[in-house]
Formats: sequence, structure tokens, C-alpha cells
Amino acid sequence: MKLSPEVKNIFFQISAILILIAAVVFNFEPAIAKYIMVAGVAGFGATIFTTPYPGKSLRGKRLFNIQVLAVILMAVATYLMFVDMNGWVVLLLISALLTLYCSVMLPRIYKEEQEEDKS
Repeated sequence: MKLSPEVKNIFFQISAILILIAAVVFNFEPAIAKYIMVAGVAGFGATIFTTPYPGKSLRGKRLFNIQVLAVILMAVATYLMFVDMNGWVVLLLISALLTLYCSVMLPRIYKEEQEEDKS
């Protein structure tokens, strides 16, 4: 079954919101936050892994691989959250910054690649 890009985008956004909620709720109710984080990271990872970079540029593929690394860091942060180590905050911050950079740059690179192909 193939999902439309709109459905994947909604799923991606809900997963990202769940990760943010888990980070905030952890201060008040750590036991619930851990499972919210698992659901968010699983959805986020599923969306990233099922939506590869459609272009051919090396830079775009590198950015996609950085996004995959960010998802792996989120999974490790979730594990650290479960074993009550405070390092999960740092890993989640690093993965958030990598994801932010990739989500800004990937559309630009893809657009530039499409414009070069038209020329």
C-alpha cells in the first residue's frame, strides 16, 4: 500500500509533535513521556525511511543520509530516556538541529536540481 505525500506529511508532523510533547511531559510524568517518545520516533523514522530523496544530486543524498543519522540519534535518545540517563536531552537536541537543517536545505537542493534539469 502506497501512501500519498499528503498523508505522509501529516504523519510526519504528528510524529514530530509527539516527540516535542514527550520532551515537555518528561518533566512532569516520565513514565508516560517515554512511550509517547517511542511512538513519535517510530512514526518519524518510518516516514523518513519510506521517503527517500527523489533527486540525483550527491548533496541531496548526503542531506538525506544526515536525516537518517538524526533518526538514529533520536532512537538512541529514546533508549537513554528509558534507562534514565540525562544524555537523551543532548542527543535529542543534536538530532533536532540536524533535522531542522536538512528540512530547510533538502527542498532547496531539489528545486535547484529540477531547474538545472529543465535548462
